[in-house]
Amino acid sequence: MKKCDFNPLTFALLLLTTTVLSSNAWAQKIKVKKVKGNAAIIETSVPLQEGQSYDLQTSPISADVNYSGVGFKSRQNSLTLGLNFSMLQGSSVQENYLAAQGRYGWNYSFLEFGIAGDIAYSDIGTGATTDFSLGGYFDYNLITNRDLRTLIYGPFALITIGSRQLAAGGSTGLMNVNAGGFVSFFMAQSSTALRLEGFLEHRQINASVGQSSLTGFGARGLIVFYF
Repeated sequence: MKKCDFNPLTFALLLLTTTVLSSNAWAQKIKVKKVKGNAAIIETSVPLQEGQSYDLQTSPISADVNYSGVGFKSRQNSLTLGLNFSMLQGSSVQENYLAAQGRYGWNYSFLEFGIAGDIAYSDIGTGATTDFSLGGYFDYNLITNRDLRTLIYGPFALITIGSRQLAAGGSTGLMNVNAGGFVSFFMAQSSTALRLEGFLEHRQINASVGQSSLTGFGARGLIVFYF
């Protein structure tokens, strides 16, 4: 039986050919041409079959997505409208009020903040009053608020300063502080979300006869339009 001689040149050529073929198989390129929601038009270096599913054997695509550019453009700013109801208790007075609130904000994925203003109708036991307030809010998103995310939640804080118009005439100063949590549901993969908030509230009333404080609970329902 003839012994098979080992040829280093043949082995090197075989190894080089295998390496090249292997690298070509794994170095397939995919270029995204256009994106709309979860659908995309792509250009590849290998032929693909329509309707067939393929697994990408690379690092997660989200690691290379520039969310501050194209992928995150539709949620950079927000306009919010909604209502809230609060029940507050002080040392000598109980107050229930309904407020309409509007907000304009900036979204930085994990962080959102902006300005807030509201008009509230209060019942303090001695007649209805109207409150006007302006301030700001701050959200910390425990889930990043990026395109394709359908559920966002986290803690938030809101502070407003304003005035109260008394039914009998005159006005007093107000300061409201909210601290609580929120959850936002995006509807049908759109940039519009239903937001629900629950919070603790502290209200300080500054009148000419003195200062009083009330604390209690509140709930808020909002519609958020991102753009």
